[in-house]
Amino acid sequence: MALKVALFCDGPEHLQPWMLRLAEGICRHADMQMCGLIVSADAEPDQAPRHPLIRFWWNFERKFAARPQPAESDMFADILDTLPAVDRLDRAGIERLGADVVIDLSSTGRIDHFASLFRFGIWGPSVVRHGVGNAAMQAIVTNSPVTEIQLVHISGANRPRSVIASAALNTKFIVSRNHLFMCEKTVPLILRELKRATLDILDIDALKRAPETPKPAGAADFAVYLWKFAAGMGTRVIEKIATRLGLRPGMFFLKTMDSDISGAEPSVMKAHTAPSNEYYADPFLWERDGETYCFFEVFDYTTQKGHISVGRLAENELEDVTPVLKTDYHLSFPFLFEHEGELFMMPETCGARRIETWRCVEFPARWERKATILDDVIAADSSLVQIGEDWWLFTNISTDPFGEMNSELHLYKADGPAMTKLTPHALNPVVFDTRTARNGGRILEQDGAYFRISQDNSHGRYGYGLNVMKIDHISLNDYRETMVRKIEPDFEPGAIGCHHMDSRGEKVVIDVRRRVGGYGSRAGRADAGRLRGRN
Repeated sequence: MALKVALFCDGPEHLQPWMLRLAEGICRHADMQMCGLIVSADAEPDQAPRHPLIRFWWNFERKFAARPQPAESDMFADILDTLPAVDRLDRAGIERLGADVVIDLSSTGRIDHFASLFRFGIWGPSVVRHGVGNAAMQAIVTNSPVTEIQLVHISGANRPRSVIASAALNTKFIVSRNHLFMCEKTVPLILRELKRATLDILDIDALKRAPETPKPAGAADFAVYLWKFAAGMGTRVIEKIATRLGLRPGMFFLKTMDSDISGAEPSVMKAHTAPSNEYYADPFLWERDGETYCFFEVFDYTTQKGHISVGRLAENELEDVTPVLKTDYHLSFPFLFEHEGELFMMPETCGARRIETWRCVEFPARWERKATILDDVIAADSSLVQIGEDWWLFTNISTDPFGEMNSELHLYKADGPAMTKLTPHALNPVVFDTRTARNGGRILEQDGAYFRISQDNSHGRYGYGLNVMKIDHISLNDYRETMVRKIEPDFEPGAIGCHHMDSRGEKVVIDVRRRVGGYGSRAGRADAGRLRGRN
C-alpha cells in the first residue's frame, strides 16, 4: 500500500521551486501518493530574514547574486489543481486526507497539535523551521566546516522534537546562496527518508532528540558576515588574476612512494608537478609487462578543461607523460578496470551529462568509446567493484540545480562489468555528507576487507582532505561504512588539500593541492602571456 503524503504549505501559489521538486519526487515514486495540501488561509509568507539590516542585504544578494535555474516540475504542476486542499484549522478535513505523514513547508503557522493524526507524525525541514537564512548565516559566521540540514520529527505541540536524518554540506560564503543550497539539498534528504518509511525500516521511537533552535542572527553576526563576504569576494578576484598571470592558483600535483595505503605518508612522498600552465590530479595506477603506469587528469588553466594523460613510473619518477584521451568536454578521474582480458576506462564525463566507458585498443595511448552506462545524468568520480558475487557501481550524482556532486554517494547494483542493467539502491543517496560522500579513488581490497577512498570537501574548499572508509555492509536495502583513516592538508607548507589516492602492487599515489602552484616551464609562461594578450 502506498505511503500517503500531505504537504502543509502557505498555499499552492507560495510553493517555491525546491518544494515543487520535492512534490514531483513524491509523485514519481511508485510507493508514495500525494494525498493533499494543508494550507494557511490568507497566508502572506515572509521570504526574508527579520532583522532589518540583514533583510536589506538579503534582498540585495537575491537580486544581484547569480542563482541556479530551478528544476522543472511538470508532473506535479499537472496534478496540483486536482489535489484536495484543506485549511490548517479544519481538523475533520485534515483527518479525511488520511495522510501517513505531513511535510511541514509552511512559514506562517504550525499544526504540531495534529501530529498524532498521522502514522509517522509531522516532518519539519530545519531550513524552514529555523527561519529564513538563519542557519545559513550562522554556518558562515561561526566558521563551521559544514552547513548542516536536518529533518525533524514532531509528535505533538509540546513534545520534544527528534532528528529523523541530517546531512552535511560544504558552506557557500554568500548567505542567500547557502540558504538556497540548503533548500535544494533538503529535497533528496526528505525523499530518502520517505523511501525508508515505505520499506518500514524507519524506527521513530529510536530517534535522537533534536538540538535547540539556533538564535536568530543579529547585528553583530551581520557585521562578521559582511567581513567574510568581502574576504570571499576578494579571494575570488585574486584567484582570477593569478590564473590570468599563469600562477596556477589551487594547483593539484601528484606524489608517489613505494608503500600501501596504510603506510602512505604524504610528507615524504615524491612530488610530480605539471611543467606548464596545467595541473595533475585524480591518479590511477596500472601494471603492464612489469612496468607501473599512472593515468591522471591534466587540467589546462587556459581552456579550463581537463583531459587524460598517462606516464610511466620508474624509480618514483614520472616519465614519458603522454595524452591518451581528449574530447570536447571535460575529462577527469580515469578509473580503470579489466574484463575478459580487456582494459576499460570509466572517466568522469559529467560535462557530457552521462557516464561512459572506453576500451583500450592499444596500451596505453589508444582508446575508443565503448558504451554509455547512464545518460542524462550529472555524475562524477564513478567506481566499479565486485564484492562477493555482486558488482556495484559507486558514483556521485547531482540531484539539484546547483550541479553539486560532493555531498551525495549513489549506489547501483550492476549485472556485471558491462553494466547493461543497473538497479539503484533503495536508499540513495546512501551517504549524504560532503566530508565523506565523494569518491576519491577506486575501492581497494585488503585481507578480504573493502575500503572506499573518499574526499573531504568541507571547510568551504573542494578537495580539502581524504578518508579511508571501510565498507561494513552492502546490500540493495542497506549500506554502512566506517572511517579508519583521515588525511588532512597539514603535512607540508603551502598544502591546502589532498583529494585522491590509489594503490597498486607496492606503489601508492595521491594528489595534493597548493594555494598557488607558481609558474611552470617556459611553455607555461608563454601560455599565460598569450592569454593576457587576448584580453
